[in-house]
Order: sequence, then structure tokens, then C-alpha cells
Amino acid sequence: MTRMIFVRHGESTGNETHSFYGHFDGGLTERGRAQARAAAEFLKDYKIDIAYGSDLSRAYETGSIIAAPHGLEVIPDKELREIYAGEWEDLLFEEIGEKYPEEFGLWKADIWSAMPVGGEKVSAVAKRVRREVWRLARENDGKTVLIATHATPVRSLVCEWMGIADEQMREIDWVKNASVSIVDYDT
Repeated sequence: MTRMIFVRHGESTGNETHSFYGHFDGGLTERGRAQARAAAEFLKDYKIDIAYGSDLSRAYETGSIIAAPHGLEVIPDKELREIYAGEWEDLLFEEIGEKYPEEFGLWKADIWSAMPVGGEKVSAVAKRVRREVWRLARENDGKTVLIATHATPVRSLVCEWMGIADEQMREIDWVKNASVSIVDYDT
């Protein structure tokens, strides 16, 4: 059994400006750092053996803030990244709706079937992240693992954890900044 502690990054500059970051490497805001410190305080009494994080700075910094009191460094892992948003990278959501109304409408109505123009399909993100999480769970059997990642990866994992059909992902609430999800993986 491997205990996995998933944390979405704290508020990023993209969250603040309502921009779609995807792989765009924008950092945390001061509020995001405070959220990461609050998550670290929440997790202070957990024994965390190892920490991994998306190599994008907003998730990596969040993970580092949480891992530091445990004497750990975050191992960067690009497989834990957010969706690649192609032509939507670093655009305001309002701009995406104006430039790509059909594709953005699908994103809002049926995220599982959606794909940012020139980007990665949500189902591909799910496959990538799930494969990596299971690999990390097997590799760290019997340990508690911190994983700092992003909203789309966590939402796809929630489908798996709850036995919800992937096509129903749209019904899962958006993952809040610095939220914590703790799941035991039977390896």
C-alpha cells in the first residue's frame, strides 16, 4: 500500500489574471505561497517519505514549500504537468472564447472530449498522469508520497478513484488551489 498525497498548486499568476496556463510556466502569487504554507501546516503531522512535483514552477514551488518541513526536496516530473494547451497557452479565458468559440464551448460542456487547439486531449492527460502515478505508487510501495500537480490531472484521477466514468468528468468540481487529496494505492 502506498499513501499518495496530491496537492494542486497554490494560486498562480494565471489564476489571478484568468489566463489558461497549461504548460506556460507562470509562478505563484503571494496568495498562492500563503496557500502552499497553509497546506504545509495541514500536512505537518503526516510522515512524508518522498516528494514529486510537476516541473512547472507553480506546482514545483508549492511542493517545495510543503516538502521543506519534512526535510525533503521535490523530484521534478514532467509527466505530472498540466494539459498542454497549444494555441490557448497564456491566453485569457475571455480571449479563448472569442477566438475559438466552438472548441472552448466543448471544453466547458464536455471537458473529457475537449482538446485545446493544437494542444493535448484531456484523455491523453489522464492516461499520462494515471500511468505515472501508478508507477510512482509501485516504486514507493509502503511509503507516503507527496505529489504536487495541477487541476486537470487531479480531476482525471478523481474519476479513477471514485469509479466515475471519464466522460462524466464535467460533473466533478474544479480542483481548488492548494487543495489536498489523500489516496491509498494498493500496489
